[in-house]
Order: sequence, then C-alpha cells, then structure tokens
Amino acid sequence: MRKTRITSALSLSAVAALALSACASTDSGSSASGDSSADSSKSASIAITNVFSSLNSETAVGNSDTNSMISAMTSRGFYTVTDEFDIRHNDWFGSYDMTEEGEGMKVAYKVNDDQKWSDGNDIDKGDLLLAWAAYSGYFNGEGEEGVTFFDYAGDTAGLGEAGMPELGEDGRSITFTYPKAFADWESAFNITTTPAHVVADLAGLDEDTLVETLENATPGEENENLQKIADAWNTGFNTTTMPDNEALAVGNGPYLVTDVVENQSITLTANENYQGDTKPAIGEVVLRVNGDASSQVQALKNGEVDAVAPQASVDTISQLQDLENTTTTVQPDQSYDHLDLNMVSGGVFEDKDVREAFLLTVPRQQILDSLIKPMDPEAEVLNSQLYVASDTENYDDAVSKNNSDMYPSDDIDANIEKAKELLDGKTPTVRILYNTANPNRVNSFAMIQESASKAGFDVVDAGTEQWSSLLPTGKDGGYDASIYGWVSSGIGNSFLGQIFKEGSSSNYTSYSNDIVNANADEIMVTLDQARIEELKKEADGEIFKDAYGLPLFQSIAVTSYNSDLTGVKPKPGQYPLTWNIEEWDFAA
Repeated sequence: MRKTRITSALSLSAVAALALSACASTDSGSSASGDSSADSSKSASIAITNVFSSLNSETAVGNSDTNSMISAMTSRGFYTVTDEFDIRHNDWFGSYDMTEEGEGMKVAYKVNDDQKWSDGNDIDKGDLLLAWAAYSGYFNGEGEEGVTFFDYAGDTAGLGEAGMPELGEDGRSITFTYPKAFADWESAFNITTTPAHVVADLAGLDEDTLVETLENATPGEENENLQKIADAWNTGFNTTTMPDNEALAVGNGPYLVTDVVENQSITLTANENYQGDTKPAIGEVVLRVNGDASSQVQALKNGEVDAVAPQASVDTISQLQDLENTTTTVQPDQSYDHLDLNMVSGGVFEDKDVREAFLLTVPRQQILDSLIKPMDPEAEVLNSQLYVASDTENYDDAVSKNNSDMYPSDDIDANIEKAKELLDGKTPTVRILYNTANPNRVNSFAMIQESASKAGFDVVDAGTEQWSSLLPTGKDGGYDASIYGWVSSGIGNSFLGQIFKEGSSSNYTSYSNDIVNANADEIMVTLDQARIEELKKEADGEIFKDAYGLPLFQSIAVTSYNSDLTGVKPKPGQYPLTWNIEEWDFAA
C-alpha cells in the first residue's frame, strides 16, 4: 500500500520475446469512440484544502492528497479500491491473473484492445513498460552512490524482485515472474497516470525510442535516453497552472483537467471518450481551494460547493450536522499525524540522546486532549507507527511490545526532567517544518515548542504553506523535524518499506535500521498474513527504540455533501469523496 502525504487536515526475470515497436496511434488529432452520457449543464463543486502542484502524483514531490485526488479522477487501470477496501478488477480495461510457479508466481496483465488515451493514442506496450520502470526501481544503481532514475513515491521492493518483464507479441500484455511469493501481487502494478507517448515527447524522443530504451538499458548504468525519460516523468508534469502543453492533461479516466486557476481552483470536464462501465453523468467538476474548515462549511451552506471533506473539529462537525439538505458522515480515518526527526549526518538529531530527549518533551496527551478528544472522548494517544487504533487486535498487540512505553504520555513533567538529564546542559536548536495553513499542525507545533523549551530546546518555527515541496530537503539538512500526516490506501503492505526503508524516496529522515530494512523486504515476499503482522510489529518496536519520531493521533474523517447528489459513497483514507466520481449525479 502506497501512502500519500496528507496536506489537508488531516499510493520480472525474462527477456521480451520480440522487440516490438510501440503501437500508439500517430494521429494526435484522432479520438477514441465513446458514448458519453455527461450533461454539460451539470456542474458539481468540491471544496479542497490544498493547492494543486503536479499532474503526476506518483513522484516523491507530487505525492500529495490534492494531486492524488486529481490523478484518481483522470486515470483508470486494472483495478479500483472500493469504499470497503476491496480490490475491484476493471474488466472493461483489461485483465490480470496469477499462477503459482514453484516457490514463486507469475502474474500476467493484458490491456483490452479497445483501450485508448483521451487523445486517441492506444494504451499499449509503452505505457506498460513505463509503469514497470517507474514502479520497480529496476534501473536504479545499488547503494547511496548508485544512479537513480525514476523518483517513485512508493516502495519498489516487491515489483523490483520480478526483474525484466516478458512482453506479449500483441503489444498490450506484460508478464512478471516473481522468484518468491509476493504479498501485494494484486495491487503491485497498474498503468501510470502519465501516458508513455507524452513522456516520450517531453523527453525529446518518440515512443518507439522510449520502448527500445526501456527494453535494452542496463540497470545501474548511466544512459542518456533513460535519464531523459526519467526526468520527464519526475518533473515534466509539475505545474501550478493549466499547462500550455495540453498533452500533459491527457488521461483515460472519467474526467480530464481542463482549467487551473493557480492556488484557487481546478476544473475537470467529463471525458467523452471514457470507456469505463459507468459513464460520468455530471459534465463538470470544480475543485475549489479553501484551507479554512469553517469557510468550507459556509460555502456548503451557501450552495457555493456541493461537497466538503474538511479537517474535523467539534465545531466543524456540529456545523455540518446542523445544515439542511446535506448528508454528513463521521468515522475514524485511515490517516494519522506524526512528528518525525531528521537523522541526517551532521544534524542536531544525529545524536540519539538528543532525539530521545526531544521526544520525551512532546506533549502528546495535551495535543490529543486539545484537538481530538472534543470530537471523540474515547480517543487515546496513538502508540504505533504502523497501525492505527481502529485496527484493534493488531494495534493492541503491537503496543504491548513495541517500546512505545519509552515515551509515556501521562506525566509530561517527569518526561521533561528525563530530557534535561539526557541533554546534560545542552540547548539544541530544532527547526520544525509543518503546514501553516493547517490548524491542527499549527496547534501541535505551538504545544511542542512550548513544552520542549522547558527542557532547554530552542524550537524554531520553520512552518510554511509550501512545506510539502520542502520535505525532500530533509535529506540535505533542510530542517530538523517535521509534523505532517500519512493517509493509507487501505490495501497492501508496502508502506513499511516506502516510509522507513533506507534509501526509499519517502524516507525523508535518513533513517536506517537493518532489521526494518530486512523486514520490509521479507514482507513483500510473504503470503502468510500472520507472518506479515509479526514482521511489522517487530519493525514497529525498532522504530520506537531508534527514537525515529512519534505518532500523535489517528485522525477523524468527516465528509458532507448536498443531499441532491446521488452515488456519493464516502470512505476513510485516500479520496474520501471522489474515488467513484463517475457514479455521481444530481437527483432529477
């Protein structure tokens, strides 16, 4: 499961038989046949908390909630994660199946012959290869000094074990052979949201050259064309406005981005060539940026927006529940807020004693009492880095043995005295990065700053609304600690490696632990769920023992929408409102 940063309040050991040329259409003016039922007069507006910054949400920089929401609306692939966290195969798009082979397995994917991008280009071999190259890390070199190509936000350990894929002669199929069983085989691969022919063009190449490069490049070696392709995928889709190059907005989902007002709104229009089983009924969806929860509520009340998923608070929930002609849902979220310490060499937290001292000063009970308990009187301080409290059985077992008791939350005064002993007179300066547009993060920072100062820390406010783009600078010492959130897709097991494995693109803290690294790798080749949970719980204990940081609280998800809207199925986690946007309509 790929985790996405919450920027609001609160994702083959065989050589190809033939080196086929790409099957993409060369007529960029053509269009796929479709039967759109969208009514252009119908427009739905959704309030979102954070700004748009990239049309590729799968990179470490682009991996934010707003970008991911848009990607999910503009792309579809082999499967969809439902509101029940089931993996629903999209048979209209293609098929895939797994067969066991000794200790390993083979997974074969086939894109249906009629599948095209919105500009008429076929979804084919180039798209399959590009997705594999990005998601597998196959071409990256070994170790910190090795060459890195695709800056994928997720964990590459699972798909990377499969080596080079086998490509079908039909130009639309790809097969991965895993030498060992792979826990997340069903969700490990999908087409990337960035079309291969567009990436090739951005790289100054044609798609045939892209395919030839991905088929023949040598892993770990510098390659000019491969670097161009990777650079285009990594950064070519980053934009805060509607790009002049319309090809960047090509997709195959129910909606396409057609307008962006920088830092204000994103307009998506129904894709007339969408080939899914359910065609969108609403012609236009507008995402309106509004970082203030109470303003979102007022906008819903005034009819300026039709749906909201604001940061939960007692006032927000109460105000939403009091609105007429709205449907409000409140439930535990698949997300949590956390404080991470940057262990980069030469930084203030390279010293474990200083890390432990700082974590002892974090007033987690006060943070919980102030921000969460007013909404949920039964809420408790979160004491696991890998489980949320609503996963009761696993969470309770993990907490009983994961070393979280090193940082008790019931006596902050005693903790501060222990912190002073560890510091032994030192007064370290700590720069904390967080989102200044997020009230929970602002309040968490203020409480941490005040408490830590009592032990001798000088806590510097490094908060900014641009915090998300600055997270990767932690590897270069750009900040000392960060407060933000992770939201889970609700499926798969790759998040341990994505966040905590050494060298992972989402490991912003320079964290390294041999047991955690090994467990992350073993999880990806294990089918026994009991063994997977055992490995996760052991890693959880190592993370606490290393004074990596602290989980703060499990978030609460609240959604509310105009009751005239039909088909809305709120779910916790990623895309709480829009995961099934094509099913929305307005009642007659």
